[in-house]
Amino acid sequence: MNDSKKTGLVLVIALGAIGLVLAGNLDPPGPPAPTMVTLQQLSDRLHPTSDTCYDNAGTNRFVDCGTTGFGTSNGTVKDMQTGLIWLKNANCFGLTNWADANIKAAALANGQCGLSDGSKAGDWRLPTVEEWGAINMVSCYPFPGGPTIPDKTGSACYLTGIQWATNVQSNVYWSSSTNTANPSDAWAWDLFSREVNGGTKTFNLYVWPVRVSR
Repeated sequence: MNDSKKTGLVLVIALGAIGLVLAGNLDPPGPPAPTMVTLQQLSDRLHPTSDTCYDNAGTNRFVDCGTTGFGTSNGTVKDMQTGLIWLKNANCFGLTNWADANIKAAALANGQCGLSDGSKAGDWRLPTVEEWGAINMVSCYPFPGGPTIPDKTGSACYLTGIQWATNVQSNVYWSSSTNTANPSDAWAWDLFSREVNGGTKTFNLYVWPVRVSR
């Protein structure tokens, strides 16, 4: 190899070494970040604001949510034990079959049923049978009677304690849960007898929508 070629080769090698030094470590720093997001994260992106709920006692289980301070309500109440938001009006839709109950709950939005919470269609739904169970108060039957749910404090029966909702019926309410043993039935909760029942989906029962807190 003549001198000119040797010089050129040395120059190429030198330049390559300088390039590696300037570029630094070319290996990736680690595995890529996950691209999956949770349903709650999606909800947070769609609803950048959060529920503001006021409890002047600091110990109540069911607390009015609003934007202007104590004693106000935007038509919703938060269960501080489960984090679930309940529509304050427990009978906005009257008696209806299960399919229509799901449709009406899903279509519920700000401006309906006394709501001023900024919610949109798709935010609301029927409670699951487990969510009904979480507010069931067995000790309220047979005395003082339904509705067999807690009062505002969570320690007394709704009928004799401080009430946190309006138009609550001592009657049967739909859940969103289908009876898997008999798909033509859905589970419903009787707020008079405090019992869960399997009701044919064509029956007309009461509707009380809920949504997740944001």
